[in-house]
Amino acid sequence: MDLPIEQPRILRHRSHYKLYILGFAIFSVLLIAFWGLRFHADGLRHSFTNSSGDLLFTGLYFLVSGSFYFFWLRFRLKKSIQVFPDHLLIHGKTKDVVKFADIESVSIVCWSIFYVMLKDGTKHFFSSSFERADYVWEGINRARPDLIPQAQFEPYRLRLVQYDHHQKRKEWFFKHKMIDFFNWFAFPVIFIAIAYLFQSQAVQIHSSGPYFFRLLMFALLILLVTAFTYSIVLKKLVFDRTITSKLEHSELKVRDLEFEGMVLQRSKVFQLFTAILIFSVVVKFDLNLYSLSRIKEDVASFKLKRGHTILIDNRYNCISCRFKLTDGDFVVFGRGTIGQVLAVEGDMVAQVSQDRRGRMIASENVQEVPRGHVAIKVANGQDVVLVKIEELIGKIQN
Repeated sequence: MDLPIEQPRILRHRSHYKLYILGFAIFSVLLIAFWGLRFHADGLRHSFTNSSGDLLFTGLYFLVSGSFYFFWLRFRLKKSIQVFPDHLLIHGKTKDVVKFADIESVSIVCWSIFYVMLKDGTKHFFSSSFERADYVWEGINRARPDLIPQAQFEPYRLRLVQYDHHQKRKEWFFKHKMIDFFNWFAFPVIFIAIAYLFQSQAVQIHSSGPYFFRLLMFALLILLVTAFTYSIVLKKLVFDRTITSKLEHSELKVRDLEFEGMVLQRSKVFQLFTAILIFSVVVKFDLNLYSLSRIKEDVASFKLKRGHTILIDNRYNCISCRFKLTDGDFVVFGRGTIGQVLAVEGDMVAQVSQDRRGRMIASENVQEVPRGHVAIKVANGQDVVLVKIEELIGKIQN
């Protein structure tokens, strides 16, 4: 009786790539939530008029990322490879057979990305997004040693093994449940709560929605930056050197799971302390209470040029707290309107009357600025309006 022919291992796309897609989906939802809050606060017409550039880039993000996924990535994620002695079998919507005898050349693009070009001009790309891409590299070299210079074969084989182990470790992203729970769930909640506890005592938070949304973005950014940084540092300084040393003395490419698990667990503790340190700096210096804006048109009376980027200190949105406004300060209020503070509540200002928009315009008569208002000179340099404290966005610092 004939024995069944043993099939080579199927090299599939990394399973954690689906988590990347989930991350992009979550970011897209947050982006939609951000614009929803902006439309609710400023209105559709004002948002389209004053944030057309930002909306354009947002639309391009959805167009490009959506096209990338639906027309390219989702098909690639279903691909897999088998390495046979004389050919590659690529599984996808169809099965493609790449015979080693038909390969014209092999070229390295960068990092773990390389491709083979067939004699008919067809190119097939491979990278560490597949499991054990080094099997493909080795299979080509065994069948066609003339395609890859020996001086290039071994160093790039080592690089592919290093990238393969690096990608495999990403599947352990949430392996250490306790520290991971604290890092990715408890930490953002505690960060937001502590920041609100300290900042609400010194600053008037008029719009809680955008405030908490920005804090959440800071928390996620801190976690992503620290996680990425530690991942790269460990790869370069620890794991890559370990693999290099091992392959110098043996052909075994087996990972030391116990060693890697211990290093990753300890690195997550250091990552947490690093994130806490960065968080402390954010709260200490109120970094989440600053924002950048771009001047849409010239404001000659305030010497502000169109296209100039201004730094807005959102802490200066009150007159009776630690960061109080004073006469002469340039501020942003309402739906992005720029003005200069002339008087605060209790001060005397010219008698005011309503304009068509319901704002109060100064006249010759003098009266006291009502409680909870400030008198602001607008961009034309002539009109003065009374603005509620709740409409103040912040003070221009440059």
